[in-house]
Amino acid sequence: MWHRNSNAGEQAMPAKLPFTLLLKGSPFASIQRNLVNSVSLVFGTILFIVFLSVDLGLDDWVEKQFEQSMLNKANYLKSQVIIKDNQVIFDFDEQFMPEYQSDEDPHFFQFWQHNQTLKRSATMAPYPDGDLIHPKLPLGTDKVVEVTLPNGELGRASLSTFVPRSEQGELIPVSLTIYESAQGLNRLLWIVDGLLIGCFLFAMALMRYITIVLIHSGLKPLEQLNQDLKSFRYLEHNEKTVDALPEPETRVEEIEPIRRELNAFIRSNRELIQNEKRITGDIAHELKTPLAEMIALSEVYIRYPDDERISKTYQHDILAIAKRMKAIVENLLLLQRTSSLALNVDLEPLSINDLLDQTQLDLTFKYPDITRRLHLECETHEFFLADRFSLETILSNLLDNALFYSPDASVVDIRWRRVSQQYQLDITNQLTQPISDEQLSKITRPLFQLDASRTSSKRFGLGLSIIDNICRQNQYTLQFSQPQPLQLTVSIGIPKQEPDAQ
Repeated sequence: MWHRNSNAGEQAMPAKLPFTLLLKGSPFASIQRNLVNSVSLVFGTILFIVFLSVDLGLDDWVEKQFEQSMLNKANYLKSQVIIKDNQVIFDFDEQFMPEYQSDEDPHFFQFWQHNQTLKRSATMAPYPDGDLIHPKLPLGTDKVVEVTLPNGELGRASLSTFVPRSEQGELIPVSLTIYESAQGLNRLLWIVDGLLIGCFLFAMALMRYITIVLIHSGLKPLEQLNQDLKSFRYLEHNEKTVDALPEPETRVEEIEPIRRELNAFIRSNRELIQNEKRITGDIAHELKTPLAEMIALSEVYIRYPDDERISKTYQHDILAIAKRMKAIVENLLLLQRTSSLALNVDLEPLSINDLLDQTQLDLTFKYPDITRRLHLECETHEFFLADRFSLETILSNLLDNALFYSPDASVVDIRWRRVSQQYQLDITNQLTQPISDEQLSKITRPLFQLDASRTSSKRFGLGLSIIDNICRQNQYTLQFSQPQPLQLTVSIGIPKQEPDAQ
């Protein structure tokens, strides 16, 4: 990003700013923010799914361990019950089971035989009228359910129906219910959830920080490119010629195409600027010369009004100079018109013979022997779709140049043929002096003339520039070649248009 210095007297280069600061507060989209947000969203979703799965798995595992612990306690109590002489005897000492005696985090149990209570834990003494859930389960089965403890807390209950061991083999079914508070379980589950949420947030923050660091490091080549552009602008501002951006120490595969295109744009823009300067200078030269002639003639005529050598031709000389200036202006206007995207292109069926006849008729006043000097070789006489103004302008300028720059009485060959999906027009003429490759590459530049001294008062170097613009507007191909050292061929390829192209 380039920032214009508000102080015109300060020419120092702007300080290097981090890429994030350049984009901060900008109304434009940020590559870094988009990448960070996208990576955070993708990996955040993955981490959320992973942590959620771990959380659900841990919760399930902890609950199963809690229930297994209750079943183990129930099995222990079952193992301490025996039947002797058809009597159920409890062979355990509750002093070694403090959880069934303490008022802090109390546990409860109750044994039944049929519907009669056989034994209750000491922790149930404060609740003489309260009973635990009486299991109604098939013999030898266990079940864990959620309940409310006698003290009002939430908990779990282990229900089971079993046959105690018997010395005489009596089969007397007994039911057992154990209550245990779930506060510890819930507290543990909350701790696990909190740890997982904290780990998730920490992982997201760490991942986002690492992503920002990596992306910022990856965007350093863009920052360097931005700094190179600033340096280039600074050098240009101080009128120091720079043809391209400096080469980086390390080439980056993704940045290098941008750098190449920028360098190509810089070179192209420089060529356009130089071309505009040259055109401006040439236009000034072309208009300055006739103006100077008019001023000189007028001054001489004013100083010597009675001199017949001046007064007799003064009006004709002024008229000739004015016509030359008019021709220059008209050609410049035509050049501008053909280079504008607003050029109206109207396709209509045309015949090459009719176009050549009309062009020949228009140029007869300049070349009376034009009929004898033109040789047409027409391989197809079919009508084709094209813009009449464009082709008439092309033919008029090409034939005018070919006849003017070829030796007197020489023949100009015109060949019209159909090549694949286009029509090909070739105009070949002899030359009075050879053309170098450098001159041939510049031949379509506005106001470029092979005659560097510009001795001709009727040639302005605009005809081929107008043709080049028209070809670009109509998507024609324009080529120049020299089959022989003193021979020039101009080839124009006209794409074949279908009738519905109009």
